[in-house]
Amino acid sequence: MKTKKIVLIPVLLYILVVILASCEKEVKVTGKPSPLVSVEDVRALYKDSPHTITTEDLTGANYISGIVISDPANGNAPDGLVIMQSYRRKQLRGIALALGADAAQYNAGDSIVVKITGGTLDRVNGTLQISGISEVTKVSSNNPQKVNLATTTFTGLINNMKTYESTLVQLKSAIVANPETGLTYAGDVDISDWSNIVTLHTAASASFASEVLPDMGDYTGIPIFQTVGSETKLVLLLRSIDDVVGQTLEPHHPDQLYANFPETWENGIPPLKTGNAGTSALFPTGEWLMTNMYPIKSNNITVSKHGTYTVMIAANQETSLTMNFNLPYGASKFSFYYGAPVPGSDNKDLPNRLIAEYSQDSGTTWTALGPELQVTDVNTFYYQEYILDIKGPVRFRIHKLKTGDRLSIDDIAVYQN
Repeated sequence: MKTKKIVLIPVLLYILVVILASCEKEVKVTGKPSPLVSVEDVRALYKDSPHTITTEDLTGANYISGIVISDPANGNAPDGLVIMQSYRRKQLRGIALALGADAAQYNAGDSIVVKITGGTLDRVNGTLQISGISEVTKVSSNNPQKVNLATTTFTGLINNMKTYESTLVQLKSAIVANPETGLTYAGDVDISDWSNIVTLHTAASASFASEVLPDMGDYTGIPIFQTVGSETKLVLLLRSIDDVVGQTLEPHHPDQLYANFPETWENGIPPLKTGNAGTSALFPTGEWLMTNMYPIKSNNITVSKHGTYTVMIAANQETSLTMNFNLPYGASKFSFYYGAPVPGSDNKDLPNRLIAEYSQDSGTTWTALGPELQVTDVNTFYYQEYILDIKGPVRFRIHKLKTGDRLSIDDIAVYQN
């Protein structure tokens, strides 16, 4: 394989103009067929056996382009592989390139153009990759690298690896599945979203292999399949210690409030949610899903709030105020206040109906804490409390049924078990 310098031949010049103009942005090209093909189309050629890539496969194209996301500098890039991702047709997809010793020439953030016709597409040691590559052109360096998925739950990654394989993902608020004092990154370490497992794989020679893992953290890395012996499994490759943002797991104090609870909505973290548009908002307790609702500060709300803010859910909408995070030590008690936001003539569609629910699989399934609750009096701010014995990670939501006027929720409290 040879690394080509930029030369002014018509096809390559055309490709470089497109790359320099777009830099992973969507570009519409008219006229003759593009010499570039999407990584998604290339991945689709693989049918469980080695495939030699032809121009006919690519409807006249010969090249792919994208941004390198693997980084050999810290010693945790797959041996002889460069991993790149490419944004085309509003999709971010990735692929590994088998370049042998030349892989060390390419760093995270490099923009490259790769001639893939004549190469072989195959899964080698579990990883989908192209070998036999004849040309790679580096266009520029230090380009931004997009994150394809940022999530607190692993289910989306595990169930959609065709989408996320060989792209950058971020697994947020993950804990070490089997914690032990002084546990380091070296080798295979399982992290968990409290119900699913993903394995961090770190070479013993990586610059951060001897670093100690945090109790909890956000992990940004490259998910690939890796085969060892007869077992193929999903692993997440970190590029450097900078891919980890550590967090501290709060101490266990049974029957005491979790840290930062009760959630009063008084201390929203910018950017603040100021209307029904958008899906979530950040607070000291964590991220809350808030479709068709927002924290409101209004002098017109005189009954159904404590303090300055309350969360107001839109009328005639079925939606949920939902924790997008897990609490590690179960729950011995859960409580909140609810009512009609503004007493008076604009609350004509009572009763409001709602159900409090909990989940122990990171929000995949939900179980009611008790029977349906109702708002029947606009001048009452109702208080609801559940005495519980939930053990293990848990999250809660307050589910508003579609019928009924606007609903106010305030002072959500959760106690450790």
